[in-house]
Amino acid sequence: MGNGVKVNYSELEPLTAALDDIIEEFDRAGARRDALRDGVARPYGMSDLYDAADNFEGRWDDRRKRLMGNCQKVRDHAQTVIDGFQEFDSEASASFEEAS
Repeated sequence: MGNGVKVNYSELEPLTAALDDIIEEFDRAGARRDALRDGVARPYGMSDLYDAADNFEGRWDDRRKRLMGNCQKVRDHAQTVIDGFQEFDSEASASFEEAS
């Protein structure tokens, strides 16, 4: 056969599931931000460690949101490919059945 397009659903479907898990974990990580700061507290009345943890979490929060958005885009594109090729496969199969 010629140079066609091959879509391996058994690889793309686990990809979308894995990306869903990653997105969910990133989302849950945001809820733990306060727990980290509160866990550090202010030992001996000093706030240096608390402030550093808060600063880190603030910067990580921004990056995590960007990563989460990028993962969502990749996941959506992969799902679009799956849906599009499955629709094509169904239509092509129906056309072959009608022709025979």
